[in-house]
Order: sequence, then C-alpha cells, then structure tokens
Amino acid sequence: MDIKLDKHDKRYIDNTADVYSIMQRVLLRENKIDQEKEYFWMIGLDQAGYILYIELIVLGTVKAIPVEPMNIYPVAVMKNASRVIAIHNHPSGRLIASEADKDITDRLIQVRHILNITFVDHLIISPISYISFKADGLMRELENSVKYVPNYLLVVQIRKEKKNLN
Repeated sequence: MDIKLDKHDKRYIDNTADVYSIMQRVLLRENKIDQEKEYFWMIGLDQAGYILYIELIVLGTVKAIPVEPMNIYPVAVMKNASRVIAIHNHPSGRLIASEADKDITDRLIQVRHILNITFVDHLIISPISYISFKADGLMRELENSVKYVPNYLLVVQIRKEKKNLN
C-alpha cells in the first residue's frame, strides 16, 4: 500500500528527524485503523534524497512482523530507488531494537549489496519518539556482521586478507 504525502509533508530527507516527522504523522493516521499492530514501511529515495515513495510493506501482529527481503526490495527496484530507509513501530512504545529487528536489518544490508541499493537506516518509532539504528551504531555493527554473508564471499575475503599480509 503506497502512502501518500500531504501538502504539509517534506519531500526531501535530510536526516532522521525528517523521516520521523513524516512517519509520525503516517503512524498516527494508520493507528486510527489498528493501534495494537506493528507496521513496517520503506521509504525509497533518489540519489539526492528526494522521496520517491513510502510503502507499507507488512502489517504484523501485536508482537511481531514477518518481514522478508524479497518483499522489500522489489518496490525499490521498480521505482528506481537508489537508497532506502526502513521504519517500523513498536505498539508497546518501547524503543529498543529486538534481536528480530537486528536480524532483519542484517539481512536487508546483505541483500542491498547484490542490488547496489544503499540501505541508509532503520528507525523504530512510536507516536512520541524514535530510535535510529544508524545513530545508535547498530547499522555499523550489522554492516560488519558476517552472519548472512554467503560462505564463498567469506572465503574470497579471507584469501584477500592473506594475500595482503604476504
């Protein structure tokens, strides 16, 4: 479901506060429908930071949201987004990244390497505040993770490191 911006919404993303400002209004709008469920959105941007789309990818349950990379990146590819930002809410209001949140972010980072789409950030939001994986250092940590890196790429990386040592 494509989310339409209204005339008061900013069309350019400069920082996480811009993302939150837009998504807080979207969340409040969506919450009129079902306040107890998790929503997972993606914002697609062009290279300059202009919003190409805001898409509701998955509507989850009160505790979880089944997100798969194959559901996220096709929209980015079809709409020619060179950068994406993930946003989801925690109905409880607790702004702490769960292991499942970190896991899907790690997977999304690995898939973006294949598609050459920059995965900018992942925000967890509530009606009153948000956290940013990038600002909290989680993006950097997950970008260095090898949990979802294919084994053949790890072998290539190890060979390069050995070669550089010699």
